[in-house]
Amino acid sequence: MTVIREVVSKELLKLAGVFSLLLNLMPFLIYVAHHELLTAALPFAIYYGFRRAGLLLFRDFEYDYQRLAWIGIGSGICGYALGMLGVINPVFFDLSGVGAGLASALFPAAVSQRNRLVKNGLLTKLPQCQPLVQFGIVLAFLGCLLLVKNLVIHCGLMLLVSLGAAGAYWKLPHSIHPFPVRLHWYNYFLALILLAAMLLLRLGRSMGIGQPAQWGIELLLTFIIVIALGLLFNHQHLLSYPHNLRAWILLYGVCGQYWTLYSTIFIGVIYGVQLYYWTIVAYLLAFIFGAKLVNKVTRISRAAPERTALVMLTLGIVLTFWLPTYFIGIFIIRSFAGEIRKQTIGAYERATRNYTISSIVNNYYSMISGVLSQLVMWGSLFLSVGLKGMNHILGAFSLHQPDMQNGSAITLTHLVLAVYMIIYLMWLLLRTRKQSSIFES
Repeated sequence: MTVIREVVSKELLKLAGVFSLLLNLMPFLIYVAHHELLTAALPFAIYYGFRRAGLLLFRDFEYDYQRLAWIGIGSGICGYALGMLGVINPVFFDLSGVGAGLASALFPAAVSQRNRLVKNGLLTKLPQCQPLVQFGIVLAFLGCLLLVKNLVIHCGLMLLVSLGAAGAYWKLPHSIHPFPVRLHWYNYFLALILLAAMLLLRLGRSMGIGQPAQWGIELLLTFIIVIALGLLFNHQHLLSYPHNLRAWILLYGVCGQYWTLYSTIFIGVIYGVQLYYWTIVAYLLAFIFGAKLVNKVTRISRAAPERTALVMLTLGIVLTFWLPTYFIGIFIIRSFAGEIRKQTIGAYERATRNYTISSIVNNYYSMISGVLSQLVMWGSLFLSVGLKGMNHILGAFSLHQPDMQNGSAITLTHLVLAVYMIIYLMWLLLRTRKQSSIFES
């Protein structure tokens, strides 16, 4: 029996990367697919809110990635267990977004941070699946979610994924000396503010009462402002390294809204949820083959790697304006943004010799630029359609009905977001062209 447990533990450890991908990507499909149970798109909003804020809310544990992993695993288990009860009462499905969002933020961050320590020779490399095997498993999981459209089964499968992640980490020894943890109550008070804002919005929309919805919006704005200020003034991360490196780190968050929030909502609203699933496939293909594409293009190009990457990112943005090439554009954007992310983490480590939170710091800065990109996107859409149009778009999203009435406004939002991104890329190119390369030779 002991031998069997050891074999199972070793096999689960190989799947840690797969569990990370599933916890990161699959909730997008689950919370999009089951909006017919609800009065609004709120469960997805709760999930996405806690996904984006998870690392900041638990930054007390940032120097011990394994504690972050266990918090994420526990959150996922609780969240998906609540999600299975969503067929009894939709409130359970609302609340499941909290656990799913934290799991999506914390466990993949922990896996990424451990991989950085392994790459720097500070930890022993553990067995893992080949990328193509990971791709096949995740693709099979995606197909299962599409074929079996049942909330209990979907949340049940993700509960098994969370338990599998627990099995993978169960006997993993502490790889670094745990830093003493000093809990800061205001981090968790912020989490309660976010949850209260989301639930007030749900109460207002489901009961048609304006005042709770207004309170929810005010609380949500308060949360976003406090989060942004906390990120900007968090002294632990304003470390001494070349200033232009921050600008490169911010790039991933600027681009990230394209393959997450924008594609999730607006491709689903205009063209339907079925077409949105191809965004996930494009993301997975970039995860597997993106580095090869970047290396090939960089070798062919005679320009500096940074210039080549910025030109390709611009090309990817342009390709998203024609539906047949939209997903190719997403593939290019994710591939080159992901490679720049890896290079900036490496440059950060070389500049600071701080290996214990290098990947997590990158996530903090990505959150800053991600919040700014969301403000650009939502602000542009709101100015184009107003409150009535926003309700119509969110209603179409909730009911899986295409919204051609606001198609021009959504296209305008697409254009504004793209221009914002391209301006950032050009500014970054001008800012860093005379400075040393972030790419390893």
